[in-house]
Amino acid sequence: MRHRKNGIGLEQLTSGNKINITVLGFGYVGSSLSLLLLNNKHPIRLNVMETNPKSVGAFLDLAHGISLYDRKELHVNQEELFLNADFIYYAAGIPNIHGSSRLSTAKQNLALSKEIFEHRNFVKNPYIIAITNPVDIVANAVHKNSGLPSDRVFGTGTFLDSVRLAYNLSSLSGYNASDFGTMVLGEHGNSQVPIYSQSTFKGKAILKNSKFRKQDLEKAADLTKNAAFQIRETQAATSYGVSKCAEVLLDYLLGDEEHFITLSMLSNDYYRTLLSLNRNIYLSMPVRIKNGQISIIDRKDFLEQEIMAYQKSASILAEIIE
Repeated sequence: MRHRKNGIGLEQLTSGNKINITVLGFGYVGSSLSLLLLNNKHPIRLNVMETNPKSVGAFLDLAHGISLYDRKELHVNQEELFLNADFIYYAAGIPNIHGSSRLSTAKQNLALSKEIFEHRNFVKNPYIIAITNPVDIVANAVHKNSGLPSDRVFGTGTFLDSVRLAYNLSSLSGYNASDFGTMVLGEHGNSQVPIYSQSTFKGKAILKNSKFRKQDLEKAADLTKNAAFQIRETQAATSYGVSKCAEVLLDYLLGDEEHFITLSMLSNDYYRTLLSLNRNIYLSMPVRIKNGQISIIDRKDFLEQEIMAYQKSASILAEIIE
């Protein structure tokens, strides 16, 4: 193994010591995430890894305000901090061309993840949170190349799609987005699956609420699937939503409250069987986060049509993941 068996404990991270966080990549997502982390409530030693000289000005711009952030440090390209990280956010890579599938950049971004992680020996067992698309395939590669346990490597996956679905249901109905508990599973991409059988409105099953017609639910799901395309009609990239999802994960992992969300993780035997896979792969599943631990939830109450769509999504990813 290329890492220590035991990483820093949760109690050490929450006792006032600065948390070592490295953000890989300082593009649209990396820079947005870095700003959110500097505003986070936890004491953080932030290290940004970015080799593109065109990012120097943007980093300097961020650094000028460091005295205004409480209990924060900011560093750039510090290899020692990278190797001693408690959390690593992987936001480096090549973005897909507007209108193309997230899967279109898989080859280039897989090669980059191998270059970054294959020969590095981490001092601790850091959490590595993959954001780079195609996130399920990249998370799978990071797990393979880093040598870290599968429960320490995961992707934001359909966590973003789930909150987007809540937003779209809110926009269509006029209710607050926080009134909805939504679930999207599978690929963070075109084959994603809205799971309305597990989604709620004000804590009750949304499918049993007459306020939400089938066509409304279908429209919200379609808007969610095409959200990135719509954003990139006027913006160079999607960054704010996924950056917030990534930053919130830090609070979830360091807190003692229980959270139920979806993340891209290595499938367990239950989902391998449910999705008719011949091996475990990374894709989004329901998870529980509490006290620094992430556990996959084996849900047995999906609708048949949801399972079929979930199987199709899994098969698309399985064809690409080595």
